[in-house]
Amino acid sequence: MGQKKYVRRFSLILLAFVALLSAYLFMHSTIFDVTQIRVSGNEKVTQEEILALSGLTPGMNLFSLDEKLAGKSIEVHPMIKQAQIKRHLPNQVSINVVERQVWAVIPFKDLFLCIDDSGVCFDKLNTVPVGNELIITLEMVPEYVNLGQTVNSRATQMIRAVWQAIPSDEQAFISDIHYQDQDKTVKIYTLQGTEVRFGNLERLDEKVKMFSEVLGMEKEMSEKGIDELEYVDLRFKGEPVVKTKG
Repeated sequence: MGQKKYVRRFSLILLAFVALLSAYLFMHSTIFDVTQIRVSGNEKVTQEEILALSGLTPGMNLFSLDEKLAGKSIEVHPMIKQAQIKRHLPNQVSINVVERQVWAVIPFKDLFLCIDDSGVCFDKLNTVPVGNELIITLEMVPEYVNLGQTVNSRATQMIRAVWQAIPSDEQAFISDIHYQDQDKTVKIYTLQGTEVRFGNLERLDEKVKMFSEVLGMEKEMSEKGIDELEYVDLRFKGEPVVKTKG
């Protein structure tokens, strides 16, 4: 009985080994050699650049590729925010990328830094891009800013929160937003030159409503031809402090 039990166990082990070996040989057969790699989502970064960064090549085995590693390798490119790799049986691979889009522009020395909504600098321009991008001014910017580097994340996160809270039709009346590192507060400058001392993110909804009233005041004063606003201070509870230029 003991010998039969041993033979049965050995047979099961042998069968399992043969099954695993067969599966291994099948998975590594030429059936699964990659014949096509499709790239999508790219507009500014070329397909050749993406393929070179991914390390993927036709002829490689479909099951030997590491999707996460290949995706992270592509995301090294400062213009690429996200890369997703998918296998498609039996022999195709797709790469879908999300490119960074200009959310704001930061004046920097004699250049303009293009940052996305996470504060990552992915391009440098000699002139302000043509469009409705927000202009951000900062007191403290590193002496050198490399592509792919996050620029003052505290400042960009605060400004983004304020910007998103302001209705889109009112965003068009903003010239730029300034961040003060000393007290970690924000100032908004309107197209008419009014300095709106917004402060921090406390009472955000209340301040946004007051900002709408400031724009209304500007319009009314302009129509009546009376003194223009110099600044409006929204930092403290209660009625805002208003100073005119007259």
